[in-house]
Amino acid sequence: MAVVKLKEVSIIGKLSDIDDIATVCGKTNAFHADNALNQYTDAPDITSYTEENPYSEPLQQLTDAIGKAGKTLTLLSEKESKTLSMGKDEMIAYAKEIATKITDLENKKLVAQDQITKLTSAMEDMGHFVGLHLDLDEINACEYVNVRFGSLTKENYEKLGAYKDNPNVIFTPCAADDENQWGLYFAPIEGTSEADRIFTGLKFQRVHPEHMSGSPEKTVEDLRRQRDEQMVIVQEAEADIASLWSREQNQIQKVYTLLTEKNVYFSAICRNAARYDDNFVIIGWIPKEYENQLKSELSKYDLLELSFRNGDEVKKHNPPTAIKNRGPFKFFEFFVDLYGMPTYGEFDPTKFVAITYTLLFGIMFGDLGQGLCVAAIGAFMGYKLKMAIGKVLIPCGISSAVFGFFFGSVFGYETWLDPVHQAMGIATAAGEGHKLIHTMGSSVSSWVVYATIGLGVCLIVCAMFIGVISNLKQKHIGEALFGQSGLAGMVLFVGVAGVLATILLGNNMPFQLLNVGWLVGMIAVPTVVVFFKEILGALVEGHKPHLEGGVGDFIMQNFFELIEYFISYMSNAMSFLRVGAFVLVHAGMMMVVFTLADMAAGIFPIYLLIVVLGNALITGLECLLVCIQVLRLQFYELFSRYYDGGGRKYEPVMARAEQA
Repeated sequence: MAVVKLKEVSIIGKLSDIDDIATVCGKTNAFHADNALNQYTDAPDITSYTEENPYSEPLQQLTDAIGKAGKTLTLLSEKESKTLSMGKDEMIAYAKEIATKITDLENKKLVAQDQITKLTSAMEDMGHFVGLHLDLDEINACEYVNVRFGSLTKENYEKLGAYKDNPNVIFTPCAADDENQWGLYFAPIEGTSEADRIFTGLKFQRVHPEHMSGSPEKTVEDLRRQRDEQMVIVQEAEADIASLWSREQNQIQKVYTLLTEKNVYFSAICRNAARYDDNFVIIGWIPKEYENQLKSELSKYDLLELSFRNGDEVKKHNPPTAIKNRGPFKFFEFFVDLYGMPTYGEFDPTKFVAITYTLLFGIMFGDLGQGLCVAAIGAFMGYKLKMAIGKVLIPCGISSAVFGFFFGSVFGYETWLDPVHQAMGIATAAGEGHKLIHTMGSSVSSWVVYATIGLGVCLIVCAMFIGVISNLKQKHIGEALFGQSGLAGMVLFVGVAGVLATILLGNNMPFQLLNVGWLVGMIAVPTVVVFFKEILGALVEGHKPHLEGGVGDFIMQNFFELIEYFISYMSNAMSFLRVGAFVLVHAGMMMVVFTLADMAAGIFPIYLLIVVLGNALITGLECLLVCIQVLRLQFYELFSRYYDGGGRKYEPVMARAEQA
C-alpha cells in the first residue's frame, strides 16, 4: 500500500573525495548507508575503510568547552547550513582554538573559585577568635607550650569542669552560638599528649591557623583581601568568556553545525565504506524520487562508477523497507514497527491495522464521554509528552465515542442519549431501552456476541485476501493459491465458518449451509487442494515436486496439518468472542459503579465522588486492557495471514535528530 520504491546506489571513487561524497549523500536526508563489504565478501583486495574520524574529537572538545561555559550550541537549519563553506583543517583548527581559550578561562575561574571557598572557610574559622587580642606569630613561636584552636559542643564544654584541677587542661573560651563553644587550650610540651587525648575524647574540632600571622583580626582582614582578589579573577574570566562568546557566537554555531554534520556523515557513511588501493566503494539506498538530485550533485566529482538499480532488481541485497502513510494512518506505524518491518515489496499493513484497530477498540470500549476523554488524553500524551502510543489513542478515543453514541452510553449513564436516538428515529423496540443498541438487553447481548464473531470472520477473510494479493505480487504463486491462508485456505475457512454459523444460529440463519453443494464445494475440494499444496505449488511455479521423506511421511504430515488448520480456523474465529465480551464487561462494570453510587444517592458529594472515581478507574483500566486485547487480535489472528514482517527498516542518515 505505502511501501516506498527504493534504489540501490553504488559509488566508486578516489579516497581523497570520500569525505565530500559522504557529505553530498548525507545532505539529501534520504541516504540509507549499507556496509559495502557485504557485497564483496569474495574479493580479498577490498577491505573496510578504517580511517579515524577527524571530526569527533574537535566536536567533543568544542561541545564540552561551550557546555562548561554555560552556553548553548544549536544546529543551524538545513537552509542556513547549505550556505556554509569552510575547509576541513580550518574548521578543526578553529574549534580547537575556541575550545582551548574557553577551557583555559574556565580552569582559571575554577581555580579562583576553589581558593574563594578555602579562604571563606578560613575566614569563618578565624572569625570565632577575633577579640582575643592574640599574636599568632608569638603563639607559633612558643617553644614550651602548644596551643590548639577549635570548638566544642556546649554539652562537652560543660564536661570540662571535671578537669579543672588538671594543670594540663587550660581552655580559654571566646565566641559561641546555640550549639558550639569556640576557644583555645594551652598545654605544656610534656603534657600535650594528655591534653590532646582529653580534648579528642570531648570531640574537640580543631582549627589550624599555623599558616596565619599577626592577630586574628589582621588574619581575617588578609583573608578577605585575598578572597576579593580571587573574586576579581572570577569576574574577569567570566567577562572574557562573555566577550569571546559575543564576538564569536555566530562563527562558533556555524563551525559546530559543520562539524556535527561531517561527524554524522563520516560515522554513518564512511565507516560503512570499503576500500581497495586508493579507491572507495559506498553502497546505499535512496527513494526513487531522489535519484536525479543525487546524480546531479555527484556529477561534479570525477567518479569511477555511479550506478542506480531498482530494489526489485537486487532483492538478494536485502533492500531496506520504507513505509509512508499520511494523517492518522501514520500513527499506527508504531504497531507495525513493533511486529517487524515488511520485506521489500511486501504489503504495508499500516492502513489495514489502523482501520481494524480503531474499529475493534471502539466496539470494545463504547462510551461517548469516556471515549472523548481518551482522545483528549491521547492528544496530550502524543503532542506534549511525545509518546507514540498517545497519537494512536486519538482515533481510538473518537471511535469509542462514536460507538458509545450508538450504544447510548455517556460516562456509564445509559439513558442520557435515549431522547436523541428517538428524535433521530434510530431507536428500535428491540433495543429495550429506546436506543439503537441496548447492550445489556436480554434479547441483544447474545446477538452482540454472535455479531462480533461474524466480524472476526470477515476480518480474517479480508486478511487472507490481502495475503493472496501480497503473495501474488511477490510471485509466491503456490502459497497464494494453495496455502493455509491462500485462496484455497480462504475458501475452506469460509466453508467451516458457514457450517459453524448454521449450527450456532439454527433457524435464525437466513439460509442453511448444511447441504451437499456447500460441503463439497466449500470444504471437501479446498481441503484436498490444501492437502496437496506442496505438489500443486511446485507445479504452478515450474518446479519438480519433491516429497521429503517419501509418500508416507508426506501423507502423515499433511493429515495432521489439516487437523491443525481446522482447529486454528475455529479458534481464530472464536478469539473474536473477546470483542463481544468486552462490550458486555464495560456495561457491567459501569453498572457496578452506579450500584455503589446509588447507595449514597442521598449525599450528593459522595455520589459524585464515586461516579467520578469509578469512571476514571474504569477508563484507565479498560483502555489498557482493550489496547492489549486488540493488539493481540492483530498480531495473532490477522498479521499471520498476510504479513511476514522480516524486513529491515529504512533509516536515512540525518544530522538533525528532530528529523530522524
